[in-house]
Amino acid sequence: MTNILKVEFLKTKHTIIRLLVWLLPLIAILMMTAVFWDNQYSVQLMIGQWSYFWLNMSIALVIGISTYYQKQATKFKEILSSPQDLFTYEIGRIIHGILQAALMSVIFLALVICVRFIFSSSEEIGLMAGSIAGILLTSVWLVPFYSWLCRVTNLYFALGIGFLSSILAMFLSRTAFSMWWPFDWGMLLNNMWLKGDFVFGTWSLIICSLILGFILSIFSAYSFKKQ
Repeated sequence: MTNILKVEFLKTKHTIIRLLVWLLPLIAILMMTAVFWDNQYSVQLMIGQWSYFWLNMSIALVIGISTYYQKQATKFKEILSSPQDLFTYEIGRIIHGILQAALMSVIFLALVICVRFIFSSSEEIGLMAGSIAGILLTSVWLVPFYSWLCRVTNLYFALGIGFLSSILAMFLSRTAFSMWWPFDWGMLLNNMWLKGDFVFGTWSLIICSLILGFILSIFSAYSFKKQ
């Protein structure tokens, strides 16, 4: 597994993917700052949008471009013809994607803390960090989902699904259906954790996300092995 992660890391060396991991959180912060700069709840709004839109689209773009490069270069032929177990290889790709999502979340946290000091917001840094970590945990299932979707379709279709799903999440966020829409889980958790309200229901969202992520990882790996 370690070798697979090393290979995946080296594959991004001369691509735009590494830059995107750093650039996407920065773009998100700059665009949201331009929109919310005169709002006293700017930090809360930024983390809220990160929870249902920006992290979702960032994961879709990074995973999608990584898959696009491999499709354009070899169409996975070097992997399919190698003695490497395909199931294990896909699991390694998914773990690498989760690490990329985690790094983007850390970068976003650092940037939003800077915004907090610039605008003298009152949000506690500990609650901000906990909320962003919770958003990441409720979003880990996105990595195997996009890993499979980008492989069987294409980058643009996956981005379209991600965008429409985020828009739907926004409309469902204030309804009873939001609990059943996984794209809303990060927002639901953030609305509670950022206020210091760590109720059991929010922890159940994390558990559901991890279970869904496990199921989708097995499905994606099995699908890759059988292709």
